[in-house]
Amino acid sequence: MTQGPRSGPALYDLVAEGVRVLFVGFNPSPRSVQQGHHYAGRGNQFWRLLAASGLTPRLLPPEEDHLLPCWGLGSTNLVARPTVGAAELSRSELRAGVPHLRRLVASYRIPLVAYTGKGVYLAATGKPQAPWGVQDGSLTGGAIDFVLPSPSGLARLPFAEKLRYYRALAERIQRPTE
Repeated sequence: MTQGPRSGPALYDLVAEGVRVLFVGFNPSPRSVQQGHHYAGRGNQFWRLLAASGLTPRLLPPEEDHLLPCWGLGSTNLVARPTVGAAELSRSELRAGVPHLRRLVASYRIPLVAYTGKGVYLAATGKPQAPWGVQDGSLTGGAIDFVLPSPSGLARLPFAEKLRYYRALAERIQRPTE
């Protein structure tokens, strides 16, 4: 079901056949790597956003991240190396993660890639700006790119505003492919 980390201490990609949405973050936090689970930071709202939007049927603790593929969801990062903040990553390091992302999407025929933050999407694409939601074009060559607000508790958007976009993603995946 999962592929191994690319190098050093990192998290495994959570991906499997049947994944319809692949969440892509900058990189894991040291806490996530220490715990061995995605989005395990104390202030991270990822799991609350998934449950409140209906993407998962209940609130999952990070320790149950392995269940994501059961609901057609997966998770990876542009960079496998853990850091306290994304500012510790170079632009070239972030762009170097794109081929791995493309391989995952192609190998598993993932139809939708959801970037967990505008910064993640902008770093991956090299674009200067992007709106929330569905993007024009596809970084991975066919999958729909969808930009979500960062689930980090440090992100300035209020939870309700973040939830609006996670709900839009949930609605999007309920529609037949266009």
